[in-house]
This record gives sequence, C-alpha cells and structure tokens, in this order.
Amino acid sequence: MLLDRIVSFLLPRENKFFTYLQSIAKNLQEASDVFAELRTAKSTEDHLKIAERLRRMEHEGDELAHILYEELDKTFVTPLDREDLHLLCSELDSIIDTAEAVANRIVIFRVGTITEPMSELIRIYRECVHAVFRCVSLLSDLSKVDEINTHIVHVNTLENEADKVYRAELARLFANPPADAVDFIRQKEILDALERSIDATEDVMDLMRSVVVKNG
Repeated sequence: MLLDRIVSFLLPRENKFFTYLQSIAKNLQEASDVFAELRTAKSTEDHLKIAERLRRMEHEGDELAHILYEELDKTFVTPLDREDLHLLCSELDSIIDTAEAVANRIVIFRVGTITEPMSELIRIYRECVHAVFRCVSLLSDLSKVDEINTHIVHVNTLENEADKVYRAELARLFANPPADAVDFIRQKEILDALERSIDATEDVMDLMRSVVVKNG
C-alpha cells in the first residue's frame, strides 16, 4: 500500500537485524568447523565430545534467534520484510539442527570410523555453510547482488555434488548390503541425515535469492 511505503520511507530502518543474522550465521559457520572434525575423529569418545560441543553451539544459536524474534516484535520498520527475517532466522537455525542430528546419530549408533562418502558429505556441508555465512554478511548491501548470487550458485553446485555422492553410496549399500542388517540401517540413517543437512543450506540460499530479488 502507498501509505506503508510512505511510512517506511520516513522512519529509520533498523539495520541491527543484519547484525543479528550475521551473528547467527557466524555461530553456524563455527559449528560447521566443529562438525567437520568428525572426518578425522577416531573413537566414540571423540564423537561424543564433538556432539556435545555442537549441542552447546546449537543452544547459542537458539538464544541468538530468540533475541532476533523479540526485536522483530518490538520494531515497527525493518530493513527486510519481517516475514523474510523470521524465515531467514528459522532456516539458519535449522542448518545447525541438522548437523547436531547427524552427530547424535553417530554417537547413538556407536560408529567407530565414518565411511569415505560420509566424510565427503561432511566436507560439502562445511563448504556450503561457509558460503551461507558469506552470503548473509552481504545482505546489508544489496548493491553486491552479483557476489551474493555467486555464493548462491556455489551452494547449488555443491548440493548437486552431494546428491551424486549420496545416491552412489546408497546404490552401493543396496547392491552389496553389509552382512549385519543393523550396520545397513546405521549407515543409511547417517547418509540420509547428512543429505538433509546439505539440503538445509540450499533451502536458505533459495530464500536469500528470493529476498534479493524482492529488495533489489
């Protein structure tokens, strides 16, 4: 509505929300580095320590998200649509949730050493999250739309790469299933959780593409 646009023009825009989003994304990036330590962990004890660190970081992310939601309720004019800010915060939070879920499965299933395809998917997840962080850091300056889109495309490419790794390993599992049925279930559960974690990063990038188009 015209009145809404006039009011938005006259009132100051609250850019603190970009700072909140960047803090959430920074915590997520650091969590992805911790998550990547699963690639070289050698024991269930190592896995447990990583899972506990991720749990603490997930709680920190929840607290940051809570602050953003509270500020949204108190702020009349926001730099982006409040629905978009709420969704971005929620989707970023879900990325760390998926990583914690993977780590918990590895601990619960008492996986000794993760397989090479799992290791590769963890690497891809970390790279995706770093791209998400860089993208969130640029949201406050939409004149850098080309750079933002570069990171979005990069995550899409990585997600396609992850799909290939996931499908190839799934095909191998079904073609040559382990003698132990429990081991089959264990591996499939972890692979599925890893795929969801990478999909979550692409979901955030799809949302950021929509935000950029809407506000560009």
